[in-house]
Amino acid sequence: MIKISKELKAVIQSSWFTIENGLYVYAKVTNVHTPEKHLIVTRDSDEITVVTKTSNLSELGDYERNPDNWVLLNIKCGNPFYCEGFLAAIASAFASKGIDITLTSTYTNDYVMVQEDNIDKAISLLKNIGFKQNEVRS
Repeated sequence: MIKISKELKAVIQSSWFTIENGLYVYAKVTNVHTPEKHLIVTRDSDEITVVTKTSNLSELGDYERNPDNWVLLNIKCGNPFYCEGFLAAIASAFASKGIDITLTSTYTNDYVMVQEDNIDKAISLLKNIGFKQNEVRS
């Protein structure tokens, strides 16, 4: 695990996470007809990838999916955009415990996706490095 500076520790302690409702999957598709129904849609020169709730799979048409179900941890940084090492500290903490994750950042959120079987370990790990857990707002 990387060394967390005093400044980074203060940012982590002013940050929080929520566990979003539902289970998510990663799917490879040829077209996306309703992008607004999915969490993430990315397109590169090789493929279109969709991260969506399992309940939205029927909206995709033909798809190839990763076999795992994923849980979405939404992390709110106490100092977004200007916090060197924030994501590295999170990724390093998970790696040190042998937990596979994916990370995606948006303008206001950092999403950590963790396999369904590892959710209890993930919650404990985030709390141990200083994050607070908030309830999801409906």
